Amino acid sequence: MKPITLLVPASAHVSPDMLGELVHTVERRTGLTLNLARLSYAALLPEIFERSPDVITWAPSYVAFVLERMHLATSLCTVGCPGTGARSSVLVGRRGIHGLADLAGHRMGWVSRISTTGYDLPRLYLESFGVDPDALFGSQRFCGSHAAAAAAMASGEVDIIATHSQALRRVFERAPVRALVSIGPVPSDVVAAGVGVPAAVRDRLAHGLTSTRLDFIEIGSAREGHLDLFGMLRRHAAGLDGHVTPPEPARLAAAVR
Repeated sequence: MKPITLLVPASAHVSPDMLGELVHTVERRTGLTLNLARLSYAALLPEIFERSPDVITWAPSYVAFVLERMHLATSLCTVGCPGTGARSSVLVGRRGIHGLADLAGHRMGWVSRISTTGYDLPRLYLESFGVDPDALFGSQRFCGSHAAAAAAMASGEVDIIATHSQALRRVFERAPVRALVSIGPVPSDVVAAGVGVPAAVRDRLAHGLTSTRLDFIEIGSAREGHLDLFGMLRRHAAGLDGHVTPPEPARLAAAVR
């Protein structure tokens, strides 16, 4: 059987040595050969899976949701780092911004376009109220990392940021801010297989992965409903006349009471 390509985006914060040990362990358990390939941006995965349906990937949960929604891949297992606990996506505003009804016209600081907690999930959340984030904020910028978003808030460059719950202490220590809403818990990353990977091979990989025990990674079964948070928000946004609309402060205030 030919080797299977495992794509691992830079957003998966594991070292090359750790990935090498994971691949070696899975190969030993399954008898399969995996070719490890690093990928700069997880956002490229849907395009790659359309061209190469016989690959597998470590994917951020929102990207895995997109792959499944496009019928390009299925989840084999969940993956995460031990001891990190459940995370939420949190919108944080400077003093004077008391809730979601006060967001209109302010300067927004996202983490990056490939951040689940710092971009994808909070945007979906706002869209689920029928609000277009691009029309809601006075300006938007990408800070590049959760630490950089906290720094931009502290320096007064932005009025609101999206970050994850484990980064909140850093934000609170640097600026007079308040948490406006917490969204989650965020589903953990998954390993997903393209639809071109034979079912028997998918089963071997899923069993090999979930039976692997390593100190630096937690691997669990791909349980049904793992990605439902994204689907629920997406369905609710689509159900509001089939599209999102520009912000109306009174409507938004009523929606979040």
